[in-house]
Amino acid sequence: MFDALIFDFDGVVLDSEPLHYEAYCRVLNPLGVTLSYSEYKQECLGLADKETCPKLLRNKGLDYSEAEVQQLIEQKIEAYTHIINTSDSLPLVTDFEQFIFKMAPKVNKIAICSGSTRGEITAVLSKARKGKLHAYFDTIVTADDVQVGKPSPEGYLLTAQRLNIAPGRCLVIEDTLHGVKAAKAAGMQVIGLMTTYDRQEFLIADKAVTGYRQLLARAW
Repeated sequence: MFDALIFDFDGVVLDSEPLHYEAYCRVLNPLGVTLSYSEYKQECLGLADKETCPKLLRNKGLDYSEAEVQQLIEQKIEAYTHIINTSDSLPLVTDFEQFIFKMAPKVNKIAICSGSTRGEITAVLSKARKGKLHAYFDTIVTADDVQVGKPSPEGYLLTAQRLNIAPGRCLVIEDTLHGVKAAKAAGMQVIGLMTTYDRQEFLIADKAVTGYRQLLARAW
């Protein structure tokens, strides 16, 4: 048994990639940039905005200064937060709530380690289930806390440090190859959640599952 359970956020807690995509479209379309969802998924899933935004611009042959890119990132975060705040309901990943309710009494610590910003995650957790989910997490590490995003292990190592638990005693749930690589590089056990990719993307994970229902069926 492990001592800490660490969740990625996008695609693991919230089915949020379509919302991030919509936010990017709101920012990039006025610049004359069109972005398909398949292109976004192929190029950007698992990356933080500070990696995603410059990559999208380079792919479109656009040359923006560092300050201009940062301004676009801030506009994207603002657009995403507006989408969250004005949504009637938030698309939590199927069976996530049941899973965390079941696991909370059985592990010492629960955390989030995400490439999203703190503002984006806070907006979701403040609204989802009227803010009740926030209480389950002992620490939340975001893109604002690290120099390099996934697949660097920096975020996961920082999470373990804040939890005061050895990386080898942590179990991570991820939905992208970048995230799995980051957690494995940190020396953690990883479950690949196939909400976004199929099993082939999770060959280096310790286990791959179709969703939380499969995990709920286990005898923990």
